[in-house]
Amino acid sequence: EEIALSSRAWTAGWDIYAPRQNLIAHQYRPGRMGLPKFWGSVGRLFGRPGPGFNTRLQKKIIKRVKNLVGYPEVSTEEVKKDGDELVLTDLEFYGMGSERTRQAYVDFTNIDFSSKSCKNMQWCNKCEMA
Repeated sequence: EEIALSSRAWTAGWDIYAPRQNLIAHQYRPGRMGLPKFWGSVGRLFGRPGPGFNTRLQKKIIKRVKNLVGYPEVSTEEVKKDGDELVLTDLEFYGMGSERTRQAYVDFTNIDFSSKSCKNMQWCNKCEMA
């Protein structure tokens, strides 16, 4: 989800910074605090509790996000070939922005979706804008 959010923000014209000190954060500890996590409650919300529902829904969401950010094995052609066109719904509204290209984001972050790896980002280590 972080790659999806940052790539959409970057392509919409927002800059990404890496401050030396954490200025804001989110807590991801609902399980340890006795609270349900999203995936633990979504089945109950849709009246389909039990094993399997969350997994099927999560697979669709992951396919949508991977298509959005550019994983080659989840290209639009592959999604259509699998009969999963539903995951492509409204991407023109919730997809990448129009101020920068997806490739500019990939170059800036040094993410390689084909090899599923991240390389060193010199701008981040030197506190510089690229």
